[in-house]
Amino acid sequence: MAVTVADPTAASWTPPNIWASIRALIASLVPTLFAADGAVNPYIASTNFITKAGSALLTLAAPIATTQDGNIIRINSTTAYAHVLSAIGLLQTGTAFVNYVNFNAYPGASVTLQAYQGKWIVIASNQVTFQ
Repeated sequence: MAVTVADPTAASWTPPNIWASIRALIASLVPTLFAADGAVNPYIASTNFITKAGSALLTLAAPIATTQDGNIIRINSTTAYAHVLSAIGLLQTGTAFVNYVNFNAYPGASVTLQAYQGKWIVIASNQVTFQ
């Protein structure tokens, strides 16, 4: 059985952008801290901690379909305040509620979202409700 391997000398061959992959990996491991209301970056995989001393309002825009498919965003509360993540019409929660993630007032409340075709699929949640 013959095995076909891409020819790296061929004009159509493009080397993988290893540095972009490394930057994305580092960004997903080093947490972003939200000590104030703000926008979660929808274009990179990331881990985010809400540290605001009070209720936080975060927003999340749509990921770019196909380009960001598979990106995972984790949002975790570290405070005993209720927080809200707004992503109007973008959440696929397994329910009819697709606009907001309401974090209960407990440290450890969290949601993990994965991008697919311009939407955010909820792949895990703890101590949150959807609206």
